[in-house]
Amino acid sequence: MTDPHPSPINSKMPDEALALEYLGYSIRLQPTPLEWMAVITQPNQRPGIVLAANREAALIKARDWIAAQTKSQG
Repeated sequence: MTDPHPSPINSKMPDEALALEYLGYSIRLQPTPLEWMAVITQPNQRPGIVLAANREAALIKARDWIAAQTKSQG
């Protein structure tokens, strides 16, 4: 019997991961087999995760998430 859920590791997937800083937060963008994932971290806080169809949309969603976090904290 074959596994209906293939392994997320795909050797053909290009290494397009990107890490950057935005307003004191760290954003790590990386492709998954179906979409892009952004992991948003800040020291001493739980990470946030957003998913999007492409890298640009994931970055926009990550920045929107950070803006909402900073607005609720201030």
